[in-house]
Amino acid sequence: MITAINAATAKLADNLTREGRQVLISPLDDFGTILTADEWADMGLFPPAEKLAITTNVTSTDIKAQDPNGGPDLLLRTDVTDVTASYDNIPVLTPDDVIRALHVGSIPTALAGPLAGGTISPFAPGASIQARMIVIRRHQGGSDPLYKVYWHPRIGLQNNGEGDNQNQETLQFKAAIQAFTEQANLPAELQAYVTQVGSMGSIFTIPSSKLSALLDVLEDAAKKGATAPTP
Repeated sequence: MITAINAATAKLADNLTREGRQVLISPLDDFGTILTADEWADMGLFPPAEKLAITTNVTSTDIKAQDPNGGPDLLLRTDVTDVTASYDNIPVLTPDDVIRALHVGSIPTALAGPLAGGTISPFAPGASIQARMIVIRRHQGGSDPLYKVYWHPRIGLQNNGEGDNQNQETLQFKAAIQAFTEQANLPAELQAYVTQVGSMGSIFTIPSSKLSALLDVLEDAAKKGATAPTP
């Protein structure tokens, strides 16, 4: 008989916890004077039912061989040939001026003269802001609960329209996760874990008491790789 290693905890009602999510964004290049490449912006609060989940699309090819006994072909292996991942909808319920500027999608230029105090931006549907993103998933439980921190060193942030939630306007974003190839530039605290930093980033499982220290490390990583990779 198989004995599960988590038999004592797998069905505990205490495992039912609600998660809170926070999203932090930093552009790879200065976004006008609104948000510079060494600054981070908090996306704000999200509607209660939103999970901010990653959508993945995996393309694979089956490698088959003939059955020597004359039966159906044998499946030897499945090779993954292409993977894409994105946060298809990030609906912001409490957008401030910084988030509203990012939602426009194109870099603003300050107006002068009689229009001083305002900005002008190209109307450019589909424009993508090259950025880095951190998603923090918090939940309750225990004295020092484990948090999940999704770190994506390269994303394309796009306007995804506007929505309505609880009769309130939401500004919707899409974040397409892009390739990160600058593992050699990681700060000293992450150099021992270079092989765990994938092309789409990493997932940290960290005690809540260590969250601040982790964010300091990721901020340092951003400073060391502040510019986008050369195409």
